[in-house]
Amino acid sequence: MWTNEFFIGTLISLLIGIISGAFASYVFLTLYLKRKVPNLIIAERISKCVFDGETNYFFKFINKTKSEIFDVRVELTFHKFRGGGNNIQEIDLTLKDSYFAYIPVKSKRDVFNLHAVRVRTEDRIEDMWDNDSSYVRITVIAKHSLSGLSKVYKMDYRSTHFIVNGEYASGDNLNVLTNNN
Repeated sequence: MWTNEFFIGTLISLLIGIISGAFASYVFLTLYLKRKVPNLIIAERISKCVFDGETNYFFKFINKTKSEIFDVRVELTFHKFRGGGNNIQEIDLTLKDSYFAYIPVKSKRDVFNLHAVRVRTEDRIEDMWDNDSSYVRITVIAKHSLSGLSKVYKMDYRSTHFIVNGEYASGDNLNVLTNNN
């Protein structure tokens, strides 16, 4: 027959097991998985150049994660204040490529720098600016390949001064190489 001492001992052992399991899960989630999120850098300038005979505006971001990222979505919007107060009109801009199933990690064997991505629009964003309160926002949403955790990155370009005539440098360089035209 079960005695009270045996029952209490079993109950205490069960509670200690549950508490230690919960603590171990918490430590794993906070110390390991929290660091397993995408790490991206977005260029601070917009590249304006002619591509296929059309004026295009390019945006560049780089996968700095120590692992691949996947399910990458890019959104480009133009914001302008309308009416009184803080009413914002958001206009979706058309990107030529807005979804990437997979972006690799930087590798010495990758001679094409596939971890550095450029997206472009043919929308005439300079013509859309009508005052100093307008801005362009790029949003990049990506998932980490090991943890599946996602992170959202965004960059706001608050004036046309962020648009530079020229092309982005190759690889990890986020500078725009200006044209002498």
